Amino acid sequence: MTEKSPPPASPVNDNDDYGEDHGHDTGLHAADLDFPGQFVLWGMRAWLAARRQNESGGLSAYRSMAGEGFLKAGVPQAMELIDDVFQALAAAAIRQIDLRCPHCAFVSPDEALLLGAVAASQRKQHGVSWSALTALLPPAAARGALPALISLAILLQAAELVLTPIDPETCGAPDLRIALAAGAGTAPIH
Repeated sequence: MTEKSPPPASPVNDNDDYGEDHGHDTGLHAADLDFPGQFVLWGMRAWLAARRQNESGGLSAYRSMAGEGFLKAGVPQAMELIDDVFQALAAAAIRQIDLRCPHCAFVSPDEALLLGAVAASQRKQHGVSWSALTALLPPAAARGALPALISLAILLQAAELVLTPIDPETCGAPDLRIALAAGAGTAPIH
């Protein structure tokens, strides 16, 4: 009697430990972002990849994986600022955040929300960034992450890496739409 091999597993979203399908096709391709947007998206996804590869490695694992890219772009400090924001997200997120693997062709709504927050802070619309962070973090954690996000935006802007604002309708990002609408308010900047 020969043993049959099991049927191939159906594809699942590899960005989710629970196997839920978040719908990768969001309408916004990563390739449609301008270079600064692609660069920040790569930095965010590289952070997650480094964390998955080495849970205890922290910034050193991220440096070994992505450091050369940040050096070539002339913004090595951006790596630490992204790490600061994502450490807060990893420690205190109020819900699961859809951050994709480095090779995913589509931008998730949560990635669009974070890219939109950086773009807004480059335009001194810090209320949008505050609203974006509070969609993902409790207020105390958002208050701690906001200075790193604003510093990242300023650093990238000084290096002429200015992100084009993202249309929340294009990428199906309701939290970005809410953050943009609520962004007229002020952010608790210390």
